Amino acid sequence: MLLVRRMGEVEAANAMAREALPGLEVGCSLPVQGAVRDEFLRYVDRCASTAATLPGVLFLQRGDGGLDRHSCHGMRARLHGFEGHALVLLHLDAPALDRRFRLLAAKLHDARRIMQERRRRTLQLQSLMREREALLVRMEADAVARVSAERERDEVLARLYRAGQDERRRLARDLHDHAGQHLVALNFGLRRLLPHLMGTTAAQNELDGLLGQAQDVGEALRRVTLALRPAALDEFGFVTALRYLVDEWSRATGIGTEMQVCGEEVPLPAEHAITLYRLSQEALTNVAKHAGRPSYASFVLLFSPGHLTLTVDDDGVGFEADEASTLSLVSQGKLGLIGMRERMSLVGGTLELESSPGQGTSVIARVHLTIDAPHHA
Repeated sequence: MLLVRRMGEVEAANAMAREALPGLEVGCSLPVQGAVRDEFLRYVDRCASTAATLPGVLFLQRGDGGLDRHSCHGMRARLHGFEGHALVLLHLDAPALDRRFRLLAAKLHDARRIMQERRRRTLQLQSLMREREALLVRMEADAVARVSAERERDEVLARLYRAGQDERRRLARDLHDHAGQHLVALNFGLRRLLPHLMGTTAAQNELDGLLGQAQDVGEALRRVTLALRPAALDEFGFVTALRYLVDEWSRATGIGTEMQVCGEEVPLPAEHAITLYRLSQEALTNVAKHAGRPSYASFVLLFSPGHLTLTVDDDGVGFEADEASTLSLVSQGKLGLIGMRERMSLVGGTLELESSPGQGTSVIARVHLTIDAPHHA
């Protein structure tokens, strides 16, 4: 077997080839002259230009000037040890490719096929990696945009919430300061008419009716004012207002209550105070509506460094706390708990529910507190 270049120079030869061709030298051309050489070079060129194995015949000169006829098979070979030149592997003097030549040809073909398949897979992987990197970049950009949008949404909702609470405070103050004063003046004016109607039963009855209506209007006005903004919250602070709320609810429902304050009490920001107050109202409403016949409801305020935890417990019928997801609550029409969670999220707080059938319910609200709050309640 020989390795030759396209111009016929011998690059390598095995021992059998050296024995069959005594004058063979590596680096020199095969002993082919004249028209036979042209035919030989065309054959070598065809072998170097295709991946197939081509049969052929070589006429090589002997030392005495005669020609020896050699049947051969040639195939292209690219070997790293020969600087990547396109070489041709020739197998001489065999009617058919022997076993070793067939095995070598098959291995070269398989190696070429494997390399092509690896190259194809490498290109596919590179393409997939580029697509994945582009997708990751888009996902990161989307995530950043979503986080930014959610942050802006939360800020807008928080501002709207604060604006709403400020407006409720203003309305409550206006109702108390203006409408309440006019109503008190109306009451006194009606009472001053009583001495002038002595002996006139019908007129006195009419005046008593008007006084009763004025009193009813005053009670309704007080309830509306409390619903808008509890006066005790602004005048006495959150803890006192909550005690008053719990006591009033206990008197109205006949359900026993207790309230404990643990830790060193600190003033609350106004929006924290009104949020926890509204949450307490909603929790008491839920106890009265859904807890069955509870014997008590307890409130525990825990002041700890940087945090305030409000826990509302009852010994009512309870429910499956695992079913308290947003979708489940919406489907059941229990929007109060959803409102409580939303209120807490607007002030950066959290709300947890712990309950099981027959074991009562616990509502746990936590808010972060700053040491120096700009607005206290």
